[in-house]
Amino acid sequence: MIELAEAIAVVESHARPLPPRRMRLAEAVGRTLALPVVSDVDSPPWDRAMMDGFAVRGDDVAAAGEAGVELDVVVDIAAGDVTGIEVRRGSCARIMTGAPVPKGADAVIPIECLLPPDSAGPPARAGHAGSRVRLRDARFRAGQHIGRQGAAFRVGQEVLACGMRLAAAEIGLAAEAGATHVVASPQVRVAILSTGSELVSPEAVPAFGQTRNSNGPMLFAAVKLLGGEPIPMGVAADRPEAIRAAVAQGLAADILVLSGGVSAGDLDLVPEIFARAGVEKIFHKVRLKPGKPVWFGRLERADSPPTLVFGLPGNPASSLVCFELFVRPAMRILAGAGRDAWHLPRAKAVLTGATKAAADRPVYLPCRLTRSSRGLEAAPLPWTGSSDLLGLTGAGGLLSLPAGGKRYEAGDEVEVVLRD
Repeated sequence: MIELAEAIAVVESHARPLPPRRMRLAEAVGRTLALPVVSDVDSPPWDRAMMDGFAVRGDDVAAAGEAGVELDVVVDIAAGDVTGIEVRRGSCARIMTGAPVPKGADAVIPIECLLPPDSAGPPARAGHAGSRVRLRDARFRAGQHIGRQGAAFRVGQEVLACGMRLAAAEIGLAAEAGATHVVASPQVRVAILSTGSELVSPEAVPAFGQTRNSNGPMLFAAVKLLGGEPIPMGVAADRPEAIRAAVAQGLAADILVLSGGVSAGDLDLVPEIFARAGVEKIFHKVRLKPGKPVWFGRLERADSPPTLVFGLPGNPASSLVCFELFVRPAMRILAGAGRDAWHLPRAKAVLTGATKAAADRPVYLPCRLTRSSRGLEAAPLPWTGSSDLLGLTGAGGLLSLPAGGKRYEAGDEVEVVLRD
């Protein structure tokens, strides 16, 4: 058995950032670019209208007075339309936002500047091709309301640099620039396996002696919340061949997280199965409550980074505490996160009720956190032990109490781990 701080340091020392991967753009949300995105088009790709209105020749409008200018509408152009008709002197084109500006036009007059028709023809066609319109724009300026080709960026230009995080705007820009795939920091793939012949799926009604598999969905959620790719592998019964086959599949992931079968009972088969699969044991059992039986190792792979392997206790609360203490930092390191993001944050808080530390091991106990004039306050929550998930669901934090059996009273300052 090793000390908790040593165990955490060992996990950190064996985790290394994964190399970048090429992935579809849609899969890269939240990832960090490892290669820049270079555009294969100009943006805008051609001169385009930025408002609904009329594409005109500036000379025609500049010569107009208060009465405005009358022009023949020679074509209607919607977004996506292409026309070979040229706007000549005395004419204009009805144009929609986003449409290419036709040859000869060099400005757009907004539709709001259309004056009521005089003798322009049938009212139903006023303002469209074949009609004559009268336009007056008191604030007219040359080149107005046209997005010039390449004004935003040019073909061959780097639009997203290495190290940029791909949020919504960056994904949209990459798509506009023609990037269907990018090379970015990878999503950590975590295989999740629960062991135990007594386990049934959450959909089943447990018979006498059975229990629902809560660890699988719980660990799936924990991986997902960290931005990883959870790979659910279901339940393996307490038979060597069943566990061995599931472990062999799970070792293809970046991390294999297995719950159950790592203690010292007759059916705790996992450590031996890991050894037979070639997984090197780094440590087994940590001075920790809950979570003492936790197992950690790694499998070297010829053409890929090593797989990190965690055997977590089968009791759900123990499993979740060990995930937060050991699997979380491994995932964050593999994803390339900075050291300050490896672990849940810690803080000092004032107790609002009494609690007691364990005699022989550091203990993590659920608590409710609130803010008051005294600062952060921690209220110990009722909790029946390592199988009690109900006691954890209302916990905004965990009391982190060192070994020694000390009794803490209301008003004492303690350390707390802040949960997401």
